[in-house]
Formats: sequence, structure tokens, C-alpha cells
Amino acid sequence: MSLIPCDACHKRVQEKLSQATWAWYADSGDRVAYRQRLCVACYTQRVLAFDKPVDFDSLSCPGCGISTEHDMSPIYCTVYIPGNGREQFEFPTCAACATMLRAEAITGGVQLENRPRVEGPGDGPSTSTTRESYWASIGVRPRNVES
Repeated sequence: MSLIPCDACHKRVQEKLSQATWAWYADSGDRVAYRQRLCVACYTQRVLAFDKPVDFDSLSCPGCGISTEHDMSPIYCTVYIPGNGREQFEFPTCAACATMLRAEAITGGVQLENRPRVEGPGDGPSTSTTRESYWASIGVRPRNVES
């Protein structure tokens, strides 16, 4: 039995808990992130329920199915699963579903410190390279920067 209870259901379970880091960007551009420890049941209910195939030609909310092509509130989730390693998820949620999912991420979670927004392949919260450096790696430099 786990000595640490699940952050979502507060039960002590037989298996080791997964560790989920939820992240999104506030309107101010600041990153907001919370870390939770989840049992298998809560991981299935909170994370896998939103893990649906993404059609990048026409994005839709994994919660309700409406189009989020022009109005999206994305949420990123990185989960460490005991014995399986890291899984990364990107959810193109609508505002209503994002509010609900963020509330679940906050419940029992520990808020992580803010870090500046970084964009690049994956656009996830764990990238450590600026978007300019991806272009610079193939020799493309921004127009306002002298070589």
C-alpha cells in the first residue's frame, strides 16, 4: 500500500502513484503549472479521458468535441508512470472544458513556480530552447538581428 494518498481521491492504493504536471498559459502569458500524484483510477479519469486523436487540420476539444481551431485554451500534461516512464499530452480544449480540467488539476495539486513562455517543437511546458534557436540551427536568423 502506498504511504502517500492520491492527490485527487485521497485514497491510499496498492500501486505506486503516477506524477502528473499540468500546465497552461494565463492571459498575461505567465505559465501556470500544478503537480499531482494520481492513482490508476484518477489517472484514467483525469488524463486518459481527454487523450483523443488530434486532427491538426481541424482541432476540436477532447472534452466536448466543439471546434477549437480559432479559440483554444490548450492544456499540457506530462505524466511519469512508474515502470513506464514519461508520457506527454497536449489537449486543445475549449474555454469551458479548460476551466473544468484546470480546476481538477488544482485540486490537491502543488503549484509550481512560474517560468517564461518558450515555443518550439511540441510547444509543451518542458521545452528549454527558444523558438529562434530552432531556426538558427538551420541558419535562419531573425531580420532584426545582425549576424
